[in-house]
Amino acid sequence: MISFGLWNVIILMAVAFVLNRSLRWNCDPILRQNYLFLKHPLLPRFIRFLDRPIVNFFLQAFLVLVVTRFICYTGWLVYDLTNRPEPPYWDFKWFFVASKLAHQHLSPFNVEVFNKGFCSLTKVCGFIPSFVYPPNIIPLIWFLGYFPMKTAFTIWIVLHLIATGFVLWGANILLDSQSQALRTICTISVAFIYGFVFDLQVGNVATFIAVLLLWMFILARNNRNFPAGVLLGIALFKPTLVVLFIPYFIIKKRFDLIFVSIITGIFLALFGLVISGNSLTGFLQDAIRGFPLWLNDPSNNPYISMSRIDLRVVGPRFFPDSPFLANLFSDLIILVLVGLVSWYFYRKQSRTAWSKNIYLAEMVLVSCLSIAINYSQPTSSVMLAPAVVFLLNDLCFQIKHCAFSRQRMSVWLLGVGCLLVQTAVIHAGLLVFLGKRWNWKEGELPYLLKVTVFSLPSYAVLGITLSVLILAMTSVGQKQVAEFDRSP
Repeated sequence: MISFGLWNVIILMAVAFVLNRSLRWNCDPILRQNYLFLKHPLLPRFIRFLDRPIVNFFLQAFLVLVVTRFICYTGWLVYDLTNRPEPPYWDFKWFFVASKLAHQHLSPFNVEVFNKGFCSLTKVCGFIPSFVYPPNIIPLIWFLGYFPMKTAFTIWIVLHLIATGFVLWGANILLDSQSQALRTICTISVAFIYGFVFDLQVGNVATFIAVLLLWMFILARNNRNFPAGVLLGIALFKPTLVVLFIPYFIIKKRFDLIFVSIITGIFLALFGLVISGNSLTGFLQDAIRGFPLWLNDPSNNPYISMSRIDLRVVGPRFFPDSPFLANLFSDLIILVLVGLVSWYFYRKQSRTAWSKNIYLAEMVLVSCLSIAINYSQPTSSVMLAPAVVFLLNDLCFQIKHCAFSRQRMSVWLLGVGCLLVQTAVIHAGLLVFLGKRWNWKEGELPYLLKVTVFSLPSYAVLGITLSVLILAMTSVGQKQVAEFDRSP
């Protein structure tokens, strides 16, 4: 499972030592006996089975091996990426070329200019998908243009690692438990989301969006609207993952937060246009012309792409020969999902007298919708980090305050199972492995695989959204919901 070289053995011992010290439940056994949840006939037998020394040993050994493999792979990946003569994937090259062109006061949004610059700077020529980000990203990636590509990529990787650390820190802040064991489980579960490692590998920006939105939520929950608005305004450089938070905060009457975020976004956009030697009309013309070309790229086209995880690809996969039915099917799923989430928001706001307080369940639902209804690649699964925290918080709340419910636990397990689909086990271990057997860019993938195995990530996004929605709805009428959500 892992290579037992000296370095791996050292990591194995370190992981085993840390997990042995941290995976200890702090709950008082006497207090635990009073939990109605644990008095269900099946649970005591299950707990006694897990407490058996041999079972406990195998569970700990499996966890140590899995975590060690993850750490070793991540370390090897960072070493491999930083020691190559040039970045292996063109996601980072996209941003690097855009920064270099902006330094030359050339518009990266122009298709011909971007393709020519990409060819001269990376030696990769031919058709390159258009640069479709808004101009407010230019000030944020401006620093890349000061360095050679290899140095800039190393800095980019370091920034990704720092951002991932801040996401793990933020997740622990939102966790509603002081148990060191649960905090360890939360950290491991968030880190195992495939988007974090894949985003590091390809050099995209999804991790930066995740950390900005997570800390925006933490600050907004503590009524620090100005810094929260600044973070939201910065995150608007990737609008597909962020734009839904604008109407959410409008519903919450956080108008000062919205005002600050819009001003921040406008300032960055105008600054980006100026330093790239562009104009608003010129940018709009380039964007209108370049977006269809970008969408027709095999990795982005909903009828061809095998990597997208949003729900927009479900219809085209079921009805590849009928664009009308394909769009209708996808739109119907999305409309039903948005309607259910809107109904939950209405019920919650009605019960809280249209309070300005924000809740973790709402943050998770908006994040899930941002992935589900807009263009999303595997890197976007980093937005599911709050969902991990919500599911752990919900489990703790149910154990402490409610009796065991088979139906509710089934929904909870559905959410956990869908999160497991968004790990490397499914994406890298199954989808990539199977995808190499066919030339999917030429449409050679069998129809049955398209609508089953290769649609698992999209189904998982839908499943996570529905499971969180059901769990949140069943908590609306409970007296302890305020304690569960820890609203300010």
